[in-house]
Amino acid sequence: MSLESAGAPKRRIRVRWYWWALAAVAVLCTAAGAMLSVATIAVVQDMPRTVVARYLEALVHGNAREAMKLGGITAGSGDILLNDAAYKGASDRITSFTLGRPVSRGGVTTVEATVQEGDRPYSRTFRVERAGGVPWLTLWKLAPVTPETVRVEVDGPAGLTYTVGGAAAHDKVQKLSLRALPGSYPVKVTSPSSEFTFPGGVAISHPVNETADPTVFAAQLSATGATDAQTAVESWLDGCLASQAAAPANCPFLVTEDTENGIRASDFRWTLDARPTVTVEQVWSDGGFAARGEDGSVKATATLTRLADGATEQVSTEDIPFAYAGVVTFTGSGAEFQPNLGDGSAQG
Repeated sequence: MSLESAGAPKRRIRVRWYWWALAAVAVLCTAAGAMLSVATIAVVQDMPRTVVARYLEALVHGNAREAMKLGGITAGSGDILLNDAAYKGASDRITSFTLGRPVSRGGVTTVEATVQEGDRPYSRTFRVERAGGVPWLTLWKLAPVTPETVRVEVDGPAGLTYTVGGAAAHDKVQKLSLRALPGSYPVKVTSPSSEFTFPGGVAISHPVNETADPTVFAAQLSATGATDAQTAVESWLDGCLASQAAAPANCPFLVTEDTENGIRASDFRWTLDARPTVTVEQVWSDGGFAARGEDGSVKATATLTRLADGATEQVSTEDIPFAYAGVVTFTGSGAEFQPNLGDGSAQG
């Protein structure tokens, strides 16, 4: 009897601790579930910023393919910069960013990002869209992102080839507008001639809302090209001096034939008194290398014939000052000078 009485309370004590343990586990699980639910709701509510951050983080880490996938960007046949190879070769890529809070107006939700690209910060607004969920938990995705733009202009004689971001550009197009991810892309121009060269450089991408002029890569005369350009200008002038016309075509000087008084001029000869000082610009612009000659002077000699009786006389003019301007271009036959104005009368 005493043994049974002693044993009964012990069984009740074991049962009591068992239920306390179960209750404690239940409370812990409930608390953990509540905390998980709160954390999940917080993550989902911040998802507009999260989806933007994932896109920008892919760019920070140089993963163009992942960024394009997240941003809904599809490369076309002419998009030579929208790939991993071109993006990895770019400099001044996005290095960091900060995000503002989501803003919803008129059913459109946006997130503004301040982006550090190279040494220049700028702001860009990203649009996010609903991607399902339940009434109290909305899921989000990044709306299609419009890539930035790289504008390149290559100025020089015909026959140039060049690459942008390591990819060959169309050799017949000297002005390009290319879609690109944020960064600066190397441009390399190959000259078909030893008479002019091109400096290397980069073309910077610009956001869609930023108006920017193209990055210009212009031909520059080499030492050989500068000599050939000078020779072309002097040869053109020598051709003018060799003319026997009163107004040599495409030349900077002339005399006027006057037959109103019964006098006819013929057998013109041009003599150079002072050769102009010639300057040739070293950088291609507006269709060629600009050239000009200043402070030149010539004299003209001619035979005057009196129509009434055929009497003749040799005469010379006073010094005729002249100057000229034009451009030097290079063709398959070498350097060639083309004056801006037509003949002496047009040049005044």
